Amino acid sequence: MNDDASREPSQQQHLLTASERLVTARSISEVVEVLRDTTRNTVGAEGIAVVLKDGDRCAYVAEDAVSPLWQGESFPQNACISGWAMRHGQTVTIRDVRLDERIPQEAYARTFVRSLVMVPIGRPEAVAALGAYWSEVADHDDGAVERLEALARLATIAVENARLTAARDRAHALSTAQNRILELAVEDAPLKDTLTEIVREVETLSDTGVLGSILLLDEDGRHLRHGAGPSLPTEYNEAIDGINVGPSVGSCGKAAFTGEAVFVSDISSDPLWADFRDLALSHNLCACWSIPIRSANATLLGTFAMYHRQQRVPQKADLEIVDFVVRTAALVIERSASETSLRRSEARYRQIVEGAEDFAIVTFDAEGRVTGWNRGAENIVGHDAAYAIGRPGDFFYTKMDRSSGAFWREVECARREGRAVNERWHLRSDGRRFWGSGLMMPLAMDHGGFMKFFRDGTAEHEAEANLRASEERLRFLAEVEERLFRSADAEHAMAAATELLGRRIGASRCAYADVEENGDTFHIRRDFVDAGLATSAGTYSLDLFGARAASDMRGGNVLVVQDVGAELDDVGVDTFRSIGIEAIICCPLIKAGRLTAMMAIHQNQPRNWTADEIALTRDVVERCWAHVERVGSEARLRDSEERLRLAVTNAEVGFWDVDIVNDVLIWPARTKAMFGISPDVPVTMQDFYEGLHPEDRAATSEAFAAAADPARRALYDVDYRTIGKKDGVVRWVAAKGRGVFDDLGRCLRVAGTAVDITPRKVAEEALRELNATLEARVELAVAEREVAQEALRQSQKMEAMGQLTGGVAHDFNNLLTPIVGALDMLQRKGLGGEREQRLIDGAAKSADRAKTLVQRLLAFARRQPLQAVAVDVAKLVHGMGDLVSSTTGPQIKVAVEAPDDLPAARADPNQLEMAILNLAVNARDAMPDGGTLRISAARAAARGGERPGLKAGDYIRLSVADTGAGMDEATMVRAIEPFFSTKGIGKGTGLGLSMVHGLASQLGGALIIQSAPGLGTNVELWLPVSDAAPDLPNLSRDTAAVSRAGSALLVDDEELVRISTADMLSDLGFDVTEASSGEEALRIVAGGARFDLLVTDHLMPGITGADLAAAIRSIRPDLPVLLVSGYAENEGLAADLPRLTKPFRKDELASSLAQLSV
Repeated sequence: MNDDASREPSQQQHLLTASERLVTARSISEVVEVLRDTTRNTVGAEGIAVVLKDGDRCAYVAEDAVSPLWQGESFPQNACISGWAMRHGQTVTIRDVRLDERIPQEAYARTFVRSLVMVPIGRPEAVAALGAYWSEVADHDDGAVERLEALARLATIAVENARLTAARDRAHALSTAQNRILELAVEDAPLKDTLTEIVREVETLSDTGVLGSILLLDEDGRHLRHGAGPSLPTEYNEAIDGINVGPSVGSCGKAAFTGEAVFVSDISSDPLWADFRDLALSHNLCACWSIPIRSANATLLGTFAMYHRQQRVPQKADLEIVDFVVRTAALVIERSASETSLRRSEARYRQIVEGAEDFAIVTFDAEGRVTGWNRGAENIVGHDAAYAIGRPGDFFYTKMDRSSGAFWREVECARREGRAVNERWHLRSDGRRFWGSGLMMPLAMDHGGFMKFFRDGTAEHEAEANLRASEERLRFLAEVEERLFRSADAEHAMAAATELLGRRIGASRCAYADVEENGDTFHIRRDFVDAGLATSAGTYSLDLFGARAASDMRGGNVLVVQDVGAELDDVGVDTFRSIGIEAIICCPLIKAGRLTAMMAIHQNQPRNWTADEIALTRDVVERCWAHVERVGSEARLRDSEERLRLAVTNAEVGFWDVDIVNDVLIWPARTKAMFGISPDVPVTMQDFYEGLHPEDRAATSEAFAAAADPARRALYDVDYRTIGKKDGVVRWVAAKGRGVFDDLGRCLRVAGTAVDITPRKVAEEALRELNATLEARVELAVAEREVAQEALRQSQKMEAMGQLTGGVAHDFNNLLTPIVGALDMLQRKGLGGEREQRLIDGAAKSADRAKTLVQRLLAFARRQPLQAVAVDVAKLVHGMGDLVSSTTGPQIKVAVEAPDDLPAARADPNQLEMAILNLAVNARDAMPDGGTLRISAARAAARGGERPGLKAGDYIRLSVADTGAGMDEATMVRAIEPFFSTKGIGKGTGLGLSMVHGLASQLGGALIIQSAPGLGTNVELWLPVSDAAPDLPNLSRDTAAVSRAGSALLVDDEELVRISTADMLSDLGFDVTEASSGEEALRIVAGGARFDLLVTDHLMPGITGADLAAAIRSIRPDLPVLLVSGYAENEGLAADLPRLTKPFRKDELASSLAQLSV
């Protein structure tokens, strides 16, 4: 962590040093040296390459690597990764070159490269690329890529300067060489010597080891003869002397035949060289480019060839040299051809001079007047010979040079020294300037005259001027980088940058702003202001600066306005002028798709911003944004390091570092504690080995040796035990680390982390012990789950049967009501004789049995009407002792056990008595030969989930146990099913236990049966304890008469029930009005009818009885209401609403009405 923290400033210092060195770099080799050193220092690359864009190809012009790459080679842009990076203007990061389809595998197969980062250089269009290479597959983090991109930005101008410098130097060298060759021509040097000098100049100018050759066309026009080839082997020159001109005769023969340049990059495979391949290869000649040499009138004079000792394709610089050779050689060859005639005849001399269209050749007499003006002079200056001849020699000089006597100074220098350099501005006929580059020399045969020859060197001169401007710009940007680097924070950095940029451009003001998240509000914190202009610091709305400004900023485009008043809409004009802006360049910063900041230069009057000013502003802004981002990253890094330190501290992680070279072990206090060593005690590797548990020492030592072995370089990842040196405590430690190796493969150190994992190991051991009993616990859990699932299935089955049974019971009650009512009326009126009365009594008893059966069905279905109160169970049980004894008979001994202090239970006393009696009858039937029946009650508590169907709480456990035959498992499972019986046909309904089960569930308790064949049966009824005092209701039937009669509204959807009930009400003295539905009853009441009593069924289609009672009571609050139902469903009914269960007799109806005080 500390190494990383210290490395970042060091890397920034490397970039700053690179910026300073690049300012002074003059050549590609110097630029490469800076890039090499910086790249290795900042990202640790094993090789770098600088690639220049050369037309549609990429030229690998320089490299520095552990083994050769591709220096001197060029590739099509679409066939190399540098071309991809330059075309797309994007950095390319490749983890494994063998797996990337963009990589030309054949070219990379012969190198050490396995991973790379390629960064484009140049803006807005890339002109070069910087490649960094590694020999291993690797992921390159964002920090490394950002540093390479920063270096590429710094190198942008340096590379361009180097190219311009190279072009300038090449142009200057070509110009110097040309002047020297022209001097030889003028001095009548032999043609062979002049051509040889041309070739030597070419070989000197080229940095690729080129070997030049000039072949001259024979007089027969069918052969090429040796002209010059000073560096080619003599045997080779002799072999090609006299070769034919033809379409398949090497490069030169075809170039002469077609009149076009022929470039052969690989002699070994090109068919043109079939007849000369062995000859060329025997002299290590691998490539040959041949260009025809033509006269001014396009007549073929010969060929010029450039040989290379490696396969090569021409680059731009090569073509410039070729152009120089063919032009110069053509002039020299033509001059030689007409040399003799030129001496005899001035006309023939002029023919040669006029033939030089690319060079101006001007002659003057001793008085400085023009005496000769060739076609080249016409082409360059623009005046024809008729205009020029006879005029003063300086007529095409600039006004300043004419006034200063520049022409005569050249004349005097040429007379004194034999030559005078001509490098100055001249004027064309249209008034435009051009840079003349050439010489002035005396002409002895012209009686003191002079000859001046020059060419148009404007492009080279302007390139040199651009280079100087570029160098100055680079120095300025380096100063900006330095100020940014030395600024304490982002705010000071931006303040320094705005001042530097404002002063450099001469702006009225330079400001920067932060933009809020809404993308509109921005704050100018500080600005650089020229004297006499107010500060623009403040808060603004971007939209108020006009649509164009807002659109450019949010779109990430540079806003350039020369004249605010002429270019912007009225809203923008007013806002800009309100803070003194008449012209502006504003650059946005877009992050995560949002405008976050802006930097601008202001002018308080219209200004035509130049392309250089705009570009410089963009460069400075980009560096500012990069610096701000870097400062933010550094702050985030510091925060991250602090969080890491806290995390490591809290995680109790220890560090260790072994210096292999010096045999030094570094342990902080936390690591020493893992070995039971005091913090202040020094340690050595011997302490480490001695502290290891004997059983772990060999494996741990081997793992450390593998990590330090240069051949293996393994990850050190081990868990081992230590024995405390002082306390003897055995601890478990998890250690991880890696070796650090130098360039020679030697291990310098091994470092890593250590964590005390003793608690984890203890937990793992406990887990292993737990897993040993897992199978038994799983079997138990599965068994418990199966029991629970079976209980759930039984519960669901009983619920479904209960719903079915409840519905059937409801319908039975509706059927029994008119039957019971009719029989009751017949009994009361005593109709018929004795025989009829017996039949009526028998029918009434059958109806009562049916009524009892329905009540049991309702009890099972948990639909019977309950009057749950606090019941003294002990008193109730003791009170039933005699009844049970008389019911079971003398063969059964009945024992009752219930403590007097037993708390009350919540139950319906009538239903509870019936349940106990049912259980006693079942017990009696299970003991045909006699036995003991024990009825007991006790208090019991239930925990949640302990017993099926019971919630946690206090209960009264009522138990009925017998010593009878008992039940097997299958019988016990079905015991509570309705209509299930083991007593045989006609001996039972099969509803006794079902009714008890339903009662228990309806009261919030449970029924639990315990039985086994031959061991008797114990049935437990669990009833919840009541908080109220016991209140055993009066169970005697209320037969009070109805106090008074009146009118009654009777509502029931069952006609037979309605007729029976109406008859009873009539007998009780009521005038009855019948309604078949709740809706009909409401219409009757709404019609104005008044009643003294409402008797209504509850469950009816449409409006229920309860809803009807509520509706009518809203009109007649004092109206007595009696609700009758065969279902006895209490849910949704008001607690104070009286109810009567179907079927009922007249006296039961009368009793209910009496309780209403009707």
